[in-house]
Amino acid sequence: MAIWFHTHLRRMAVRAKTIQRVTQSILGHAGHPADQLSLSLVGTTRMRSLNRKYRGRDYPTDVLAFPMESPGEPTAVFLGDVVICLPIAIGQAARFDNTPDQEILRLLIHGTLHLLGYDHERSPQEATRMQRKERAIIKKLSPTPRLLA
Repeated sequence: MAIWFHTHLRRMAVRAKTIQRVTQSILGHAGHPADQLSLSLVGTTRMRSLNRKYRGRDYPTDVLAFPMESPGEPTAVFLGDVVICLPIAIGQAARFDNTPDQEILRLLIHGTLHLLGYDHERSPQEATRMQRKERAIIKKLSPTPRLLA
């Protein structure tokens, strides 16, 4: 039951322990309390590079998920990596009527659900299923914890 957390940002302070605890709670609410993942917070330059390399899209995006395909240990599975572009998350928060903390939480849930096999791009039904799960987890984590320092 581990969350590996890394930030590549020097100018933005985050509450690392809180982010790790919240991520573990997300996994629990999603029905995967023993699973593990890696979470990175990056800037726009690094996110643009990742998006270009892995999705062929030459612009930064808010969140990327890289699922792990190999089987994990019997008691704990490493799901993969979630990468959040913190400047984009903060910048788009108001557009979704969120605070920056709420938007980071939303993206963290979204990326984690992708690692668990949810994919809103697969079909309208799958998009609805994923949105319902996101809203349910957000509701369980209310009030939104402070993730930015």
